[in-house]
Amino acid sequence: MRDRHFPPLAGERVDVFGPLHGGEREMWRGRCGIAEYAFDEPASMPRWTLPESTEVLVTDQRLLYVHAADGGDEIVCGELRWLWPQYLRVQPGARGGDRGAAATQVQLVCGGADGTHPAMVLAGGDIATVADADHLANAIRQAIARFRVENAEKLGLGSGQARMLSRLLMAPEFSNHQGGEGQTVSLLGALLVRRPPAEADGISHDELAADVPTVNLSERAESIRRTAARIAANSGRYRPGGRLTDNRAASAVMRGPRRG
Repeated sequence: MRDRHFPPLAGERVDVFGPLHGGEREMWRGRCGIAEYAFDEPASMPRWTLPESTEVLVTDQRLLYVHAADGGDEIVCGELRWLWPQYLRVQPGARGGDRGAAATQVQLVCGGADGTHPAMVLAGGDIATVADADHLANAIRQAIARFRVENAEKLGLGSGQARMLSRLLMAPEFSNHQGGEGQTVSLLGALLVRRPPAEADGISHDELAADVPTVNLSERAESIRRTAARIAANSGRYRPGGRLTDNRAASAVMRGPRRG
């Protein structure tokens, strides 16, 4: 699909959680459902989904995930590096007995070089309560802010941007409640995501250079939450993206970031 920012790639079967890069530190580990949405599209349907049994690891450099199906014969794995997220949001679920609508989401929204806003959404599994989502979001915010402060020179960030990022390390933590409006944190210094060449065929240079449009995150986040609730109620209709059936691994990685 031309509009996917997490394209599956065939490769050798690997343990995506190890070994970690030299000095890389684990900050959160658990299981939850994962999906990619287009935050720039109203009522976006997921581009791909993985179930709540997906293993997720958050480190001080990236988020990794891996899902093994059918006794381990099918593997889907990938990563989201801290170079790319522009916004981090906790979207509390609605009050009520419907499990899908009640699920709280952690949303990582990136900016695409083609003017889109691909987003990774995590929910369910070990993110069982709003407090669980707040805890995960706090770990991710700390990881992203510290990564960018420590690599400010390499990322081309000015001293003012680095100071503002440093404040995120001391800022009030996410604190939400069921049925609440949610909270969003803006993450300075994000690089734009570019699709792999095979995914970008047919897109002009002007399109790739286009400015990223303004997005109403609260409005889009609520729309995504409602869509995810419908999907949870009909989960049997959707299959994980990038699944392969010949003992090959699918790596769904946001790759090739460039400064806009």
